[in-house]
Amino acid sequence: MKTGKKPILWSLVALAGTLLLVVPGLNMAALLLMLVPYSVLYTLLNRRSFIIHALAVFIIGSLIIDPVAFVSLSLLAIIPSIALGQYYKKGTPSTKIIPKMIGLVIVVLMVGLFFLESLLGLSIISDMSKNMTLMLNDVSTQGFGVIEWSRDMTDSFVRLMINMIPLVFFVIALLLVVCSHTVARRLVAAEGFKVAPYPKAKEWRLPRSLVFIYFIAYLLELTIDPMDGSFMTLAIMNLVPALSLVFAIQAVGFFFFIADNRGWSKVVPFLIAFPVLLLPPASIIGILDVAFPLRKVFSKQQ
Repeated sequence: MKTGKKPILWSLVALAGTLLLVVPGLNMAALLLMLVPYSVLYTLLNRRSFIIHALAVFIIGSLIIDPVAFVSLSLLAIIPSIALGQYYKKGTPSTKIIPKMIGLVIVVLMVGLFFLESLLGLSIISDMSKNMTLMLNDVSTQGFGVIEWSRDMTDSFVRLMINMIPLVFFVIALLLVVCSHTVARRLVAAEGFKVAPYPKAKEWRLPRSLVFIYFIAYLLELTIDPMDGSFMTLAIMNLVPALSLVFAIQAVGFFFFIADNRGWSKVVPFLIAFPVLLLPPASIIGILDVAFPLRKVFSKQQ
């Protein structure tokens, strides 16, 4: 167990990070790195000491802002941070940490949303629905739309956006886990904990089974009614774009492989990565890279 100033320092960082989540302009950076302080603190301390430090942060933070808000935000950070810290103590490689942590963060976000609505009466989804409805009604009233906008079209659009919340949670979880783990892994490594880093981008390879899952989900998406509100429809509507994003990341890895194989400048694959991630059709390259031996073909042509 680490003693001295470092645990106190990380407790202060955890306190400041949670407070920054309610500060406009700084909350996004705080969100992406929210797992860092608690995961490092959990790695450095035993459970009893970690609980003492966490309780101290709870008490101090609750004196600064609303106690319910501070504790709720802290729990959203602490629960996955404990899991991440436990992985660091075990020396789990990054390739196993990332998918497990993304799944855990999504579950924590879903449970947090449920408790906010059921226990505190705060319906984020309802507020989002009202705000989007008001915005679309204002646009249609002022005549900015290129087509005539009806109330039914507004309701359908709002319902469609609400149904895509799981996809939003997936993107948030992906960014949060990758950013937090990238920073936290280096910090715990400096303390003597060995955690295998990410594989190099040119070595990224997804399991081929994901291609089959994507193909089935895509075919099912062609047959569903986006407005029927069933769980299966909701799952498919979110699974297809989520897998498209995953395959787009695989496509980025493919271009890093090509750049390395052909001796291109290291800047080239970074420049290619941005349009690949922003353009959904580019995910086809990732699908082909997983399904077929494209890399062998390009290697032979060197």
